Amino acid sequence: MPDPDPDEFDAVAAAKELDDLLGESATGRDKDPYIASLEADIEELNALLTQKDEALKRANARADQAHAEIEAAEKRLSSAAAKELERRTRSLIESFLPVVDDLDRGIASAKQHAESADVVAGLELVRRNMLTRLGQLGVTHAPALGEKFDPQRHEAIALVPVTDPAQDGRVIDVMREGYLIGDDTLRAAGVAVGKHRA
Repeated sequence: MPDPDPDEFDAVAAAKELDDLLGESATGRDKDPYIASLEADIEELNALLTQKDEALKRANARADQAHAEIEAAEKRLSSAAAKELERRTRSLIESFLPVVDDLDRGIASAKQHAESADVVAGLELVRRNMLTRLGQLGVTHAPALGEKFDPQRHEAIALVPVTDPAQDGRVIDVMREGYLIGDDTLRAAGVAVGKHRA
C-alpha cells in the first residue's frame, strides 16, 4: 500500500481532530466558570417555575372546588329558607280556618231563630270577606259532601252504616270543612264515611 501524500487532505484524520476538539469543549474543561454558574441558575429557575406552575394548578383546583361548595351551600340554604317560609305561611293561614269554622257554627245557630236574620247576614258577610282574603293567598274551599273518600283530602271521623250500596265509601256528612292551597290540602275535611252493610 502506498504512503499517503502529505499534501493530500485526510478526511478521516480531520474528523478525528474535530471530534477531539468538540469532546474537550463538551466535558467542560474549557468552559468559563461564569457561564457554568449562569447555566446552573437557569436550571434552578426552570425547576422553580415548574414547581410554581404545579402549585398554581393545585391552588386553582382548590379554589374551583371551594367555589362549587359555596354555590351548593347557597342553594341548600335558599331551598331550606323557602321551605321554612312556606311552612310558616301555611301554618299562619291554617290558623285562620277555625275562625271560619266558628262563623259557620254561628250562622247555623242564628238561622234557627227568625229574629236573627240581621245577625245571619252580618256573619255571612264577615265569612265571605274572610274567605275572599284567604282566596287571595291561594286558599279555596274543598267541598267533600257526596265525594268518594280520599285520605289525602278527607279525615274520617266516623263510619256510618248505609243501606244504599252507592253510598259505600262516600262522604255522607261533613263535620269540619276542608281547604286547599293551590292543589295541596291545607286542611283535610273532617267527614263521616258511609259503610254499606248487606
